[in-house]
Amino acid sequence: MKQKKKVLVVEDNALNRTMLVEILSDEYQVLEAENGQMALEVLKQHKDSIALILLDVMMPVMDGYCFLDRVKNDSELSLIPVIVTTQSDSEEDEVSALTHGATDFVPKPYRAQVILHRVASIIQLRETAAMVNQFQYDRLTGLYSKEFFYRKVRERLQEEPEKEYCIICSNVENFKLVNDIFGSKEGDRLLKEIADIARNMVGDKRVLWSFYRRSFSLLSREGTGREGPEEFWKFYRAGTVSPFKEYVHAVGDL
Repeated sequence: MKQKKKVLVVEDNALNRTMLVEILSDEYQVLEAENGQMALEVLKQHKDSIALILLDVMMPVMDGYCFLDRVKNDSELSLIPVIVTTQSDSEEDEVSALTHGATDFVPKPYRAQVILHRVASIIQLRETAAMVNQFQYDRLTGLYSKEFFYRKVRERLQEEPEKEYCIICSNVENFKLVNDIFGSKEGDRLLKEIADIARNMVGDKRVLWSFYRRSFSLLSREGTGREGPEEFWKFYRAGTVSPFKEYVHAVGDL
């Protein structure tokens, strides 16, 4: 039997909350909260499995707008789509909800088919976006995948064909020994540390990083002379003083 997706209903009015549960329960597993504060507690327990949130605006303790601000400022929760429900259908209220980070806006009274259609469509859009994201980024490090890196390189070269660029490829030497000695979890941590250093150096958007099979690739427009790109040397210097230098010393002593 196919497992139902979870939808969180945040509504202080018990009658309205019951109506939404009845509308959704045939298609979804419905979680309930009476206000924004209770909803945050539910999210702490189910944040990885909630597909969508239906949120009332006017609530005691913590209203919908405050809840949206909290959710959208949390990197782990901000990707969960939120449909705001309210008694008002004014353009001002709709714009206010969207400005606070809502994905969509549904006025009361509830119309079952409209609710079901909106919920299904937004969940599908989110899942499609997540699949695209998996192809664009490496799941372990969060850096560009090899294929997406090539695509971004082509775009950059086409945008400024008159510029000169450097491409640097760097491999983690003796990485198998790191895994053998310290274990795969520590090996993953090492790769994440390297990726974090790389990511912190991409602020000006002139550099693209990619990760593929323990190799890191860099495109830079800086320093195309004999010295090589400045970012490469920043990367090297950061690596020599980073927390993962212990692996380099241990493997080098073998």
